[in-house]
Amino acid sequence: MQIHTSSLSLPSMEHQSPPPPPPPPSPPPQPPKTYTLTATSICYTKSSSNKLPPLFNHCTTTPPAYILKDVSLTAHPSQILAIVGPSGAGKSTLLDILATRTLPSHGTLSLNSSPLLPSSFRKLSSYVPQHDHSLPLLTVSETFLFAATLLKPSSPNLPALVSQLLSQLRLSHIAHTRLAHGLSGGERRRVSIGLSLLHDPAVLLLDEPTSGLDSTSAFKVIQILKQTCLSRNRTIILSIHQPSFKILSCIDRILLLSKGTVVHHGTVATLQAFLHSNGFTVPPQLNALEYAMEILNEVKPLPPPSLPESPESSSSSSVNLVSDGGGRSRSSRESIMYKSSRVHEIFTLYIRFWKIIYRTRQLLLTNTAEALLVGLVLGTIYINIGFGKEGIEKSSHGKLLRPLLELSCTQLHCWNFALDSASRSVFSLLWLLYLQG
Repeated sequence: MQIHTSSLSLPSMEHQSPPPPPPPPSPPPQPPKTYTLTATSICYTKSSSNKLPPLFNHCTTTPPAYILKDVSLTAHPSQILAIVGPSGAGKSTLLDILATRTLPSHGTLSLNSSPLLPSSFRKLSSYVPQHDHSLPLLTVSETFLFAATLLKPSSPNLPALVSQLLSQLRLSHIAHTRLAHGLSGGERRRVSIGLSLLHDPAVLLLDEPTSGLDSTSAFKVIQILKQTCLSRNRTIILSIHQPSFKILSCIDRILLLSKGTVVHHGTVATLQAFLHSNGFTVPPQLNALEYAMEILNEVKPLPPPSLPESPESSSSSSVNLVSDGGGRSRSSRESIMYKSSRVHEIFTLYIRFWKIIYRTRQLLLTNTAEALLVGLVLGTIYINIGFGKEGIEKSSHGKLLRPLLELSCTQLHCWNFALDSASRSVFSLLWLLYLQG
């Protein structure tokens, strides 16, 4: 009986399959690439207009007026570098140079210890100007959605992406509010910052992000920048006039400028040690930066090295362009590829343009009535005349054709005040073609 039982159990053991192997662990997500931006001996001179004839140029030796003199800095990932200084210290000029919007007279820029290529740097960086340039007739969500459509055309779910970004910026409660109504200054600044964060830039540069804001709104803006800096390991450079104690707690390093020269580059703790070494004692009611701003004219800046005599004598470019074998810069030979095609861009701008026109009710009704009136008048011109050019020239009403066309094109050109810069350029081109014809 036992043998029979064992013989029955053997086939069941033979047909039993081994357990499936466990699935291989999924590879960890790759961390985003980080970038360190370095500026070395940046100088920028004011271009002086010489009204003398070229024959007398050698008689006038005017020294160049330096706006920036030997400015060197390093911005690290996961840190906020604040460019601090009074008005006229060169903060905005330095930011324009770091964003490759302006060419300096002397000095170099490098990215991760390699020469910086402007066309590539503009793709991985973003610049937020001091003044907002959003369209007032669009809502906050529509502004983000149109920008995301152009920057991320292949994303499957753009509304969810926009909703998540608005939640991070604490703008969900005003998602359906037009920019022209009901937005505070701090909310407008957060909209501008959010638009620059849509394509997840590795380097973010901001010109006076807290300008014109109260202390609470300014601190909220800096908090959002700090969260973005830490969560995505991003490099953030901003200019600020005089940060408060709360804002200063979110800033990692400072670059103190005075009349275009560097007074200090480091942390607040090293600034306090620098002031002590120069014989200054920080009062207990002030932090080191506030006290340094008060005695800025008494603090001696770092001694700059020898500077070029004039802008013409400095042959070095502001940014070291990577050159190919033919001696030409790579940026002049490579075609810049954009994420959106021309057809997609035109279609998106077309939809946005008509949405703006529709919401400008007075402009829409006026131009619709004008178009109907011009159509009726033009229809009477072509009654009982031939189909060729000779019939139009012989008609007495043909003399009205040109003034009516000029009126129509003039009214079309006057729509510019309701358009953005991209749509305005299209209508300006049409207007120039009409004038040439």
